[in-house]
Amino acid sequence: MNEIYLDNAATTRVHPQVAQKMMDTLVNNYGNPSSLHRLGIRSEQAIKEVRGLIAKNLNCQTQEIYFTSGGTEGNNMIIQGVVENKKRERMRIITSAIEHPSVLDVFTFYQNHQIEVVVLGVDAQGHIDLTELQAAMNEDTILVSIMGVNNELGTIQDLKAIGKIVKAVNAKCVFHADFVQGFMKIPIDVQASMLDALTLSGHKIFGPKGVGAVYLKKGTDIKPLLRGGGQENNLRSGTENVPGIVGFGEAVRLRSDSFMDEFEAIRNLRTVFINELETKIEDIKINGDPNGSPYVLNVSFNRVRGEVLLHSLESKGIFVSTGSACSSHKKEKQYVLKAIGLAEEYKEGTIRISFSKDITNDDVKTAVAAIAQAVSSLRLLIKPNKNR
Repeated sequence: MNEIYLDNAATTRVHPQVAQKMMDTLVNNYGNPSSLHRLGIRSEQAIKEVRGLIAKNLNCQTQEIYFTSGGTEGNNMIIQGVVENKKRERMRIITSAIEHPSVLDVFTFYQNHQIEVVVLGVDAQGHIDLTELQAAMNEDTILVSIMGVNNELGTIQDLKAIGKIVKAVNAKCVFHADFVQGFMKIPIDVQASMLDALTLSGHKIFGPKGVGAVYLKKGTDIKPLLRGGGQENNLRSGTENVPGIVGFGEAVRLRSDSFMDEFEAIRNLRTVFINELETKIEDIKINGDPNGSPYVLNVSFNRVRGEVLLHSLESKGIFVSTGSACSSHKKEKQYVLKAIGLAEEYKEGTIRISFSKDITNDDVKTAVAAIAQAVSSLRLLIKPNKNR
């Protein structure tokens, strides 16, 4: 059975060259980066090279990149770091209703601890209202955290427009974006967007799990989550994950010259997928912005349960998801669909299909045919009995 992996927003298959680079580092470049001898210096140099490569792709300085264990730590590091550093009597922090749980849960925590939290609503495509943002901003606002690319819908927020509003109202307010689903897929310029902080992750771009990075603009003060050895310029203590960082860097290097061409190829693939779905299956809804990230396709089928559809496709070697992998164990799984106002009859039948460079047109045709067959069979099972 051929495998068709369409859950790339959850994680990607590690690129063979990334795995090879990591293995070489594990075996041959095993020194502790904090050690003063040449093995330590060699490891430190390897980290420095990756730091520079990431900085180049963000248009920032090398020393503004800090390595983490991934997106969740990065988001917590920035949000908690800003709030704990600026704690005062009157504080306001702003986010949107469709953020990743590693953002929303931290905001909820602070809301429960007497900090004013504003959660911006979104329209049917998942965009925040810039007028609402401007109205919510004031001199007490210390942080605005808005996801660059939504992990369930693929909706792309206008970070440049958001940055202008934030800084026009309060230049001291920290502007942060979770860009885990956008990095090395969609161009980003942190200076043009007036961003103070950005969260990145390795395993969404064919790199390893357990490694990520944050951009933190020089002069932006945060209180560190972890204290100890003083690594990462005292912001993230603990021995650096050298093989992971090197693997992350190799994944970035492999995409640096190709991701813009890939973007158009994936957009065409997504368009074919949608057209095939709409031709073969009735009563479906495509969610999100048609001009959003082509890597993510969120689709709802009436009279079908998404989880049952997922397992039906899995039995045929086709792998999709019913939403964010990081939300799969939470009670409120469908908060993003609720935020965009999706009708109740479609919520339960929603799946997320996420593409990569490995998906072909033949894969698309095979996957759509399997989805159409599964949806038809599942709808027959719940079809009302007219003889009753």
